[in-house]
Amino acid sequence: MATLDQLKKHIEKAKSEAKSTLKSVDDPKKSPEARVKRKKVKRLQRKSAKIVAFQKNQEEKKKPKKERKSGASS
Repeated sequence: MATLDQLKKHIEKAKSEAKSTLKSVDDPKKSPEARVKRKKVKRLQRKSAKIVAFQKNQEEKKKPKKERKSGASS
């Protein structure tokens, strides 16, 4: 599984590829190449967000249950 740092590098690379593709294409909204690049960036961003959320959830689970409930309501 990719680490968060690796994903950030991949996201930056994918964003730069997407920008260069958008510049080279006539109509970026209808271009299949540009669409694929944008989808890749979004997919990687969702993956990194999922990892961050999982890490926060793990930290929350380390706390006792009573503290978890009071922290959520605040």
